[in-house]
Amino acid sequence: MKIPFFYVKYENQDEFPTLEKSLACSMGKPAWDIMSVEFLENALSFVMAQNSTLVGFIFDPEFWYSHSCWERWINRLISEGTDDLINVPLGNQDPFWREGHNVSLYLTLRGIEKASKYKGPCSWEIKSSMSIHAFCVVVVPISIINKIPKNITVGELPNYWAQKNHNVRVFCEGWLHSFNAVKEASYRNDLIAMCNWKGNVLELGCGMGLMAKTCKEMGFTGVWFGMDFDKSALLKARSFLDMPLLADITKSFPFSERICFDRIVCGEVLEHLATPWELLSYLRKWIKNDGLLIASFPNVGHWSVVEDLIAGRWDETPAGILSITHFRFGTKKTWARWFETSGWEILRWEEERVPLPEGWVNCWKSNVCIDKDSLETIGYRIIARVNRRT
Repeated sequence: MKIPFFYVKYENQDEFPTLEKSLACSMGKPAWDIMSVEFLENALSFVMAQNSTLVGFIFDPEFWYSHSCWERWINRLISEGTDDLINVPLGNQDPFWREGHNVSLYLTLRGIEKASKYKGPCSWEIKSSMSIHAFCVVVVPISIINKIPKNITVGELPNYWAQKNHNVRVFCEGWLHSFNAVKEASYRNDLIAMCNWKGNVLELGCGMGLMAKTCKEMGFTGVWFGMDFDKSALLKARSFLDMPLLADITKSFPFSERICFDRIVCGEVLEHLATPWELLSYLRKWIKNDGLLIASFPNVGHWSVVEDLIAGRWDETPAGILSITHFRFGTKKTWARWFETSGWEILRWEEERVPLPEGWVNCWKSNVCIDKDSLETIGYRIIARVNRRT
């Protein structure tokens, strides 16, 4: 018996996906060929036409799931059945699913590979979820499809199931990492909390405009300029931005030189540039005398990266410190030097920390100088102003 699997193609899908999306889509593919289905296909009619009691859907292709995990899950479904429930793999799609599962912390591909070997106290658990991410990969029996409204399309199924807080049967052997499940970080509450927001704001690499959305919901009444080269993301951001700008931030900015900004935001942007110090120097031209630069960037000195290097690993990933689109890697001292030589004075540092594993430092000889703060910091947030003395 084979389970037919379909990748769901959404409207306005990127014709040329970014490197991050391309890598993510390749990391979770099963070992066999999968077919595709359009978002707008009627779900009931489509499933009934497959001549199979089970159908698999990949609604969100940006995830990591090894071939061995796929094989274990599908073979068990074929041999043991689905219990007439939606079946999904265990992973980070819903944070509540971690309860009762001692999955080791992972921050790199090597860590995800380790997590994929996880076996829970039992093979199956019945869970419910109100998150669409919970349904990024599913195997569905026809008995479930028969219960949905007749006008539901294939692409609407995850939202329908999430709204119903639908029960799913979770396979607890292996681990699926959904990259999209953590994209709420784009709301950037951490950066918003660093200062007051007023006047003209320029956000570089604004993506879908979620930071602007959040800030306006908190009462921001100024003008938010959002610049990005990703056309599809900017289309989604238009309703949150006062001025969406499709542009390459490494080239000249597409607005009058008469404008100056009260706040400039570079949230996880600088590390994607080959020469971030050139952009930093250029930004001085566009900020008011009392304006602030708010930025965040990763720390390559975190223990997860150090541990991988000791093991002979440096694996590019779709997100995180070792993202495939990162050109520059630095520690706190490196970043401080780039800002200061570009004419900025850093007023405040904040750290995002992931603590050292217990006993990690004890592995080193006592005469080795260890910067524990750097090892525990996964990324930095800073506020800076133009250094008028330079």
